[in-house]
Amino acid sequence: MKKHLIALLVITPLMLSSQMYASNAAAKAGAKCNKIGGKSVVGKITYTCVKSGTKLVWNKGVTSKNPQGSNPSQTGKKTPTSTLGSAEQLLAYKNMKKSMIPKSAGQVFRFHYSPNGVQSYIKFLESELPSAMSYWTSVYTNKVLFNVFYGTELDLDWLIEAWRPYGFDSNKGFAEDFRGRVKREGTRLNAGAVPSQSDSSHLSILRHSSLPTTPSTFIPHENVHIVQQFLTKNKTGEMPCWLREGSADLFGHFISNEMYGGDWYNPGKQGTMNTYLGGTSGIELRNFNQDEWFTHLKSLEGNFSGNCEYTRGFAYGSGLLLSELLMAEGGFDKMMEFWRAFSLEEDWRKSFKNIYGVEIDIWYKTKGIPYLMQEYARIKKY
Repeated sequence: MKKHLIALLVITPLMLSSQMYASNAAAKAGAKCNKIGGKSVVGKITYTCVKSGTKLVWNKGVTSKNPQGSNPSQTGKKTPTSTLGSAEQLLAYKNMKKSMIPKSAGQVFRFHYSPNGVQSYIKFLESELPSAMSYWTSVYTNKVLFNVFYGTELDLDWLIEAWRPYGFDSNKGFAEDFRGRVKREGTRLNAGAVPSQSDSSHLSILRHSSLPTTPSTFIPHENVHIVQQFLTKNKTGEMPCWLREGSADLFGHFISNEMYGGDWYNPGKQGTMNTYLGGTSGIELRNFNQDEWFTHLKSLEGNFSGNCEYTRGFAYGSGLLLSELLMAEGGFDKMMEFWRAFSLEEDWRKSFKNIYGVEIDIWYKTKGIPYLMQEYARIKKY
């Protein structure tokens, strides 16, 4: 079975404004809290209740621009929220929020750290990854611990050896891809991947030691790939790349917005849509007509070949918008049904028609492409 690689182009969200509620009891980093995903605002710091080991504790918090208890209508300033967007975006967000209610997932990860791992990032990873998974408890019921490996730019050889007891080192292309990223990206290195393979997978992270430890959509995005791998029964390689990466960004931006507050969704969406501008193709999507869009979308049905090669950056923005539209039209449960369908011995296009009631090519032409053109005209490059 040929094995493939899921890779991430990282989007760094903008500074945030507060849109949290104040807790009755003052929180502080590391103190006990009661409900995972809960928020507490103390002064200008918003704390989130996260799972650390076997305990629920407040994280280190995010500084917000509005003081504790302030109301945007009272201050005269409108707090940015994820509700500022197209009608389809509003409905997609509403459908995710209705279905993805955070609940402790228990112990689901086994962590492996290199000797050079940055301690602040280790603590962050142990907190944020379970928090991200808490939004998936309605569908992620895996009882087997999922392996997570983290190392720095100095640790690729360590990483390959750490894979060996689990047989993960047999995917030679995966190691070579990471090796290439270490050379190309230098101090920008922030590589995370969940290999799409027919047996058990893992999350591996190679991150430059000089990068600051700050919240981002990186962990929520990679966690989506873990859920995809579980629901497809290790067949995410059968997914069209627009769905695999686009839905990972859709849910990654949503969960970041819910975990950290403020407006992560809109700047994240803008960044994802513009990922192709930093890619290697030199193509300008905003100049496409409908026929060119259709050809483009058909090229995104592959698996890490052609336009699905992540260095071109196409699958992210196009996929985010198509996934957002599917979430608006069919909701969370239908998308999960679609993901599960990839575990079947059936062409995914047939599954799409069975679930959404329309052939994929017709949906592209009547719904998908008009929405792509609408949003790329509405949302600016930067």
